[in-house]
Amino acid sequence: MSTIAQIPRSAVRLSIAATRLPLTAAEVVLGQQGHDEWPPALVFEGVEAQVQQLFGRLIGDDVLADEGRLRSAKVERLRQAGAKETEAEQRRQQADTTFEERRQQTERQKDDAERSEAERKQQIVRDEAEAKRKAEAEAREEEQKAKAAERKAEQATRRKARQSRAKALGAEEKALAEEKAAAARARDAKAADAKVKATKAARKMA
Repeated sequence: MSTIAQIPRSAVRLSIAATRLPLTAAEVVLGQQGHDEWPPALVFEGVEAQVQQLFGRLIGDDVLADEGRLRSAKVERLRQAGAKETEAEQRRQQADTTFEERRQQTERQKDDAERSEAERKQQIVRDEAEAKRKAEAEAREEEQKAKAAERKAEQATRRKARQSRAKALGAEEKALAEEKAAAARARDAKAADAKVKATKAARKMA
């Protein structure tokens, strides 16, 4: 029987436990006690399982070899579970990222919509103010035109009134002149008649 074959199962276990002491201390310091899926612990346990299987075969200890196989199977399950958990965590992170991106996009769209609505309302206010300004300007222009037309009509009326007064005064002056001329003619006729009568009377007396 070889020297290795004479190594007892307990010695192998104690040797493995002693080799693990630094890792156990690291687990305590890092707060990883009981965390079977911690990568360094998985690596070490995988090595332990291989050592147990190797020594179990060498010393013909089926129990030790079975322990090694069971630990290898456990490590493999933990690795697969860790891989699945990592994949699930990546998916969760991706989902969180996608959700956050959609949320931010929704917020941006909401902000854009609110900004567009505010700009639309401001444009309506500006359009209304511009329409009011134009209406007031047109009203002032129409008022000025109406006043100008009124002044023009008043001037035309006053001009016609002056013309009518001037015409009336001319007719009155003409009538007075004609009246004066008629009076003068009457005086002249009367004077001529008196002269004729005087002449006739003088002739009779002669």
